[in-house]
Amino acid sequence: MSFEVEIVTDLAVLLAVSSIVTFIFYKLKQPLIVGYLLSGILVGPYLFPFKIISHPDVISVFAQIGIIFLLFSIGLEFPLTKLRAIGKVVLSVGAIEISFTVAASLLVGTILHWPFYDTLFLGAALASSSTTIVAKVLSDLGKIKEIPARIMLGMLVVEDVFVVLLLAVLHNLVVTQSLSTQELLFLLLKLAVFVGSTLGLGFLLIRRLAKQTNTEINHEVLYIALLGLSFVFAVTGTFLGFSIALGAFLIGVVLAGTHISEEISKEFVHLRHLFEAIFFVSMGTLMDFTQLGTYWSSAILVILALMAAKFSSCAVGVKLFGYDRKTSAKVALGMAQIGEFAFIVAKTGKDLGVISPFFLPIIGISAIVTSIATPYLLKYAYADK
Repeated sequence: MSFEVEIVTDLAVLLAVSSIVTFIFYKLKQPLIVGYLLSGILVGPYLFPFKIISHPDVISVFAQIGIIFLLFSIGLEFPLTKLRAIGKVVLSVGAIEISFTVAASLLVGTILHWPFYDTLFLGAALASSSTTIVAKVLSDLGKIKEIPARIMLGMLVVEDVFVVLLLAVLHNLVVTQSLSTQELLFLLLKLAVFVGSTLGLGFLLIRRLAKQTNTEINHEVLYIALLGLSFVFAVTGTFLGFSIALGAFLIGVVLAGTHISEEISKEFVHLRHLFEAIFFVSMGTLMDFTQLGTYWSSAILVILALMAAKFSSCAVGVKLFGYDRKTSAKVALGMAQIGEFAFIVAKTGKDLGVISPFFLPIIGISAIVTSIATPYLLKYAYADK
């Protein structure tokens, strides 16, 4: 078989398995995201002694496209005025949550007698929750426009930025055995320039184009142009060391509130669902259940520390800003999982040669449990009581 046919075959297997599993979950009225993750585990390289998918690395490319579609669509739901209204809450509660989580990681490392760098990288790995999982579950529940959702998504952006900065600090520490304040300040400057230029160009050019949709510009041409800009800014963000999701999210924010935002959202929804499915299935392929017997006790401790830190910090932090108990509980339950950045952190530590062989399996097991638990926790949080 040629390479092209192998890729098409991989996609066929992946989509066939996920369609069967998610249909069963739909009939059982269970969150579809759990079905996607389970599908990935079934077709992944760990469960069976033979390969079901030939090129998981290529599938991961489609997964990255899924992130761009998802975050662009989510950005369409959040006009800049709404984000400004919760900016103080997001930054403050995000800082509290990250501090609690890093402290809990240091405690876990001490209890388990982990080496110095394993403990530091655990703190970085647990600091961020999963933007993609939280956004998907909230969207499926139809709660994406509510206040708790805005707070969660804002905090997720803060977390991602923090992890990027923390990774740069850790990298510098490993290589030079010292911390560089200059490098940290340079990263903050890059972030400010990227966000400012994206929003500035967006409001200057994109909104002007949006106003012309009823006259000079064909809708199809506009949609392609907007999607192209989302990809350009997403890739630009990665070149600067930030998440691929950040640029796409910012372009969506620029368009939010315009007269065409709802129409664009409807046009992209089917493509978004396809690539979302591929993303979550590909996440499932990274989850090695065969390691469960070896590292289960350490993974349980990591999971309990993570959930305790995120539950308590988010609940207390949101409540301090005057929100009611239900809003605090929704944010606390929604943020308690390990994000995609944890795997980037683990890979960085592995590439630098400073983390132990047990680190990635424990992160993987913890990610499986918390990713599967999140839809149920959010479903419970939004259930009528």
